[in-house]
Amino acid sequence: MLFTQLEQLYYSSIDDIIFLLDIASAITTILQGYKSYAYVEQKERKKNDYPMSTDSVTVVLIIGGGLGGLALAQLLSQNSSSIKVLIFERDENEYSREQGYCIGIDPTGLNVLHKIRVLNDLLSDQSNSYVVLSSFRIVNRYLQKCFDINAGECKLIYRNELRRALLTNLNVQWNKRFVSYKVLDDGVEAYFEDGTSIRGTILIGCDGAKSVVRSQLLPNFQRTDLQVVNIGSTTEQADDLKKIQNLTRNSLVRILGLQGHTLLILPFRNIYMWALSWKEEGPHEEENLSKNQLIDKARRFFRDDEVVRLIERSSSTYLGPYHLYTAQCLKTNPFSNHLRVTLLGDAAHPMTTHAGKGANTAFADAEDLANVFQNLSLQTLSQYEQKMFKRGYAAVKMSLNSTQMIHATGWHAAVRDGIFSIIRYISTLISLITMPLRYWNRKKDA
Repeated sequence: MLFTQLEQLYYSSIDDIIFLLDIASAITTILQGYKSYAYVEQKERKKNDYPMSTDSVTVVLIIGGGLGGLALAQLLSQNSSSIKVLIFERDENEYSREQGYCIGIDPTGLNVLHKIRVLNDLLSDQSNSYVVLSSFRIVNRYLQKCFDINAGECKLIYRNELRRALLTNLNVQWNKRFVSYKVLDDGVEAYFEDGTSIRGTILIGCDGAKSVVRSQLLPNFQRTDLQVVNIGSTTEQADDLKKIQNLTRNSLVRILGLQGHTLLILPFRNIYMWALSWKEEGPHEEENLSKNQLIDKARRFFRDDEVVRLIERSSSTYLGPYHLYTAQCLKTNPFSNHLRVTLLGDAAHPMTTHAGKGANTAFADAEDLANVFQNLSLQTLSQYEQKMFKRGYAAVKMSLNSTQMIHATGWHAAVRDGIFSIIRYISTLISLITMPLRYWNRKKDA
């Protein structure tokens, strides 16, 4: 009876408490945000449906060779021989720009990637290209676990390896900086910085958070600078990082420090990938940020020497520092009724990284848009945009809430830490009370 009451207290009282607090949406987000989420289908729009192309071949111009655009290109290429896909990427070549470290693929993203044939080897059970995560772990500044969130089927994959596989057999034109487009009666024409142009049936903007396609398509669209600085690097795993080693076993770890500082640690093969972020203390703080300053932050805002050693031993290569931006949390779909141009991924719904939804949402967009090409028309394109908007801006809000929660300061941070401490103590108490039952079950199974 006592266990039942405690369990009910654990799962219900927290929601009641959080509902009364200003950081309610952020806490709810972190408890739910790393799981797949549903989106609402649009009601059918009442408008005439007519084909966008009567040609035997549909020419798709994809602006941007990131993960979302490449996934779309692969799905289109393998599903229809009547579709010609052309990709235009601003980078000089495949290796000219750092692509980042690992990317977490959740069930939403994996469902799409498993349908792309060129990824079969990369995603196979025998592949060593990924690591499976069992949980997302929230930890306080003393490296004490607060609680775990079940990760479901989530895989960490090197971005470079995933992108290289997605590039297989695709027609990518490198060093092509998109400038603008012009909608024609029978298609669309794209113009590039080198003075060239090309015509197609439809143009898809997959050119990321700073999308040039979006700036023409939605000139009033705005991104918000959250004044959060982010920097990342890698550190070799070592025996004297015992706490970190135990905490990161098959888990992604989020450490909540003081004054809005937070550290993410991901275990991958024989290294730790980490990302340190914080609310900017002054203008342009990220400029000329030195390793000694990062070490000083580890000492001041985290209460364990292992965090200091992790930063001290990091490689000389850093990802960042850079500011985090987000789209505004729109309630009205801005994409309706565009004829020959649409967007995908961060070009449509730029978000922060703190819910792990950016790439996964882009992959879901790619699948939905690829399905549209089975019956491409104004109506089906509008349906895609409504579905993409619902899903994308749910992820934008989720990510923003998570960013605000983990970088909370002042009394918001005190309330957050107090709630997480309650969760930690109740979890410990439940574990102690149920220990005899678990022992009995193990003995019975043996």
